[in-house]
Amino acid sequence: MSNITQIYSIVNAAVADVLGTYAPRAKDTSSFVSLGKSLEDAGKLDAFFGALACRIAKTVEFVRLYERNDRRVLRDMHEFGAFVQKVYTELPDAVANPSWAVSNGNNPPTISRSNPYGVTTTVNITCKLFGDVGTWSIEVAKPTKQIKQAFTSETEMVVFIDAINLTIENAYNIQAEAIESLAVATGIALCLEKGKATNVLQVWNSSHASTTLTVSTCKHNPDYLAFESELITKTAKYMRKPSKLFNAAGYTTFTPDDKLVVEVLTTYATAAQFYLRSNTYHEELVRLPGYNEIEYWQGPGKTFADADVSTIDIKNIEIADNNDNPKTPKEIKQSGIVAYIRDEDAVAAYFGERYTWEDFNKRDRIVTHGEQADISYAVEPHANAWVFYRANAT
Repeated sequence: MSNITQIYSIVNAAVADVLGTYAPRAKDTSSFVSLGKSLEDAGKLDAFFGALACRIAKTVEFVRLYERNDRRVLRDMHEFGAFVQKVYTELPDAVANPSWAVSNGNNPPTISRSNPYGVTTTVNITCKLFGDVGTWSIEVAKPTKQIKQAFTSETEMVVFIDAINLTIENAYNIQAEAIESLAVATGIALCLEKGKATNVLQVWNSSHASTTLTVSTCKHNPDYLAFESELITKTAKYMRKPSKLFNAAGYTTFTPDDKLVVEVLTTYATAAQFYLRSNTYHEELVRLPGYNEIEYWQGPGKTFADADVSTIDIKNIEIADNNDNPKTPKEIKQSGIVAYIRDEDAVAAYFGERYTWEDFNKRDRIVTHGEQADISYAVEPHANAWVFYRANAT
């Protein structure tokens, strides 16, 4: 059976449809439109003798390199040592200027000298250690001798092997990106648990009593989108000034624009793009150097539904203790998250190593390829971070 089918009747019928002779009718394109089939399902014999093997004219590998989204999480990662120690300093309080207290101002004056060694105030120092490491591995066997019969030249086989290597690289990138997303989601969970988050929909409904909106009705409302974008932009600007308000630890710090990461959900960014064409709020966010669009926080679900892409669901015993069972971390779940703005130090990877190895077995002539990955992420409560989400009143 050959792979050639006469389709003149389908051609005639299709032309009739496009010329308007008929309304579109069902067409069976199975004979000339291929979605790919396995070799055991394909006809392998010629159409005349029925005895000659059909040859593969060309082998094309459908593999392309997947590049991870740069979320400004990776740092100058270390391979040695066990922990990164971070030191925090508290601002000293102001005291009286002794140079203006030397004299009592009378004539003649009474002089009171200050002891230059009487200063006993120090800068308060605290520190934290970061260093929990996760690890995983990818291991694949690659044949060298056994697949030669599948190709007509060494070049073709090399291209095939390259496709395998590219697939391994994609596997690593996708896996690493997924783990990184969980680290960022943990930072979001910290903000939610510690009250460093704004339910924008609730704020809107409190100040716009005549235009009450819900999660379903707000997402395409231009006035609401402008209000939301304005609130995100203002908060990002407020973070420029030293303050204790925008981090979970209540630490005095600030975040300049070049250290600010602004991650917004694609569904929100797209709506703002199309519904706020004459509005400058969204444009100001996009111009920030750390602006980044995120398709989902943890995963797309089955259909990229808004409820799925906007949800985080995290357990971490260091974020929130479970009073009923101290050894079991509390679950922090929230949907409707549209933006997460943070200092670049709020979520960071300090430890990490990617080790690649290969071993050739002389006896069976199979190459074993391995990728071993270690990674350690830190969510920093002392760094500025704020979450914006939408939730209906309960």
